Amino acid sequence: MRRIIYVGMLALLAGCDSDDGNNDVQYAIEPQLDFVSTKFTRSASASSSIDTIAVTFRYRDGDGDIGLTIEDQDVPYQSYNFFLENENTLTSIPGRRVDVPYDLTIMPFVMVTPGAATGKLATIETREKPAFNNLPPLLYPYSCLHYRAGGILVAAKDKSILDDSHVITDSLTMEGEKFYLLHSTDNTFYSERNENALNLYIDFLVEGNDGAFTEFDFSRDLPTKTCAQGFDTRLPLLSSFTPGHHRDLVFDVNIISQNEGEITYAMASSGFRDLFTGKNLKLRISLKDRALHVSNVIETTIFRVQ
Repeated sequence: MRRIIYVGMLALLAGCDSDDGNNDVQYAIEPQLDFVSTKFTRSASASSSIDTIAVTFRYRDGDGDIGLTIEDQDVPYQSYNFFLENENTLTSIPGRRVDVPYDLTIMPFVMVTPGAATGKLATIETREKPAFNNLPPLLYPYSCLHYRAGGILVAAKDKSILDDSHVITDSLTMEGEKFYLLHSTDNTFYSERNENALNLYIDFLVEGNDGAFTEFDFSRDLPTKTCAQGFDTRLPLLSSFTPGHHRDLVFDVNIISQNEGEITYAMASSGFRDLFTGKNLKLRISLKDRALHVSNVIETTIFRVQ
């Protein structure tokens, strides 16, 4: 009897030690996600068709480095990758978004910086050369995914990446440095979106007649064949929040500690009903932290748009 009581007390003490240590739980440096809920909300206004799909998930991250700021535009978080054509090879170079005073307003441009790479900035004409005839055509969806018309800045010191086929529209000076502006639609540059520019990835899965779920990709599956980016997005820098609830644009964030919390992401669109009414949907969700550690992938329960 004494032995049983003694063992029970040891177990109780061990349990207490474990509970006391919860404040120092060591999580993996890869973010860990757990699904909480999904909710479709139809617009309450008769004059608006903008509906909302809100997904809530919990996160844990060992080094607490989830989130990006608007200033995070340099490598590896740049918006685009452009390419330099050099003989028979293409070399990727970063293109980061910059907001520049121009023509009496603030305009978004993409600044292309070759660094030590050499070659000429690849365009749609690059595809006409035998070495690059495997590049995608200027047709939907490739025109949305792989080509950008105008809106490019190149520093004067990097003019060697341009040739006579590139149309320089204007020039401007920023912080004492001269830049060439390639703003004409005559310039159609080969590029790709950099997935590391975003950190929260949302896939829409639609149930077919056979009961299987397949992805609906907003960047290539819209019946209107218009360019869209879908609902991948940037989570704000979570370490900038104090413990408690915070509202940040489309996010409702509940910070539990520097390593864990709960996030609700509200996605609004006037197209949900047209695309998905009466269909069963699921969402597939993952994220990356600042060190580009990839989380586990979670799926929501099934919900309907109606």
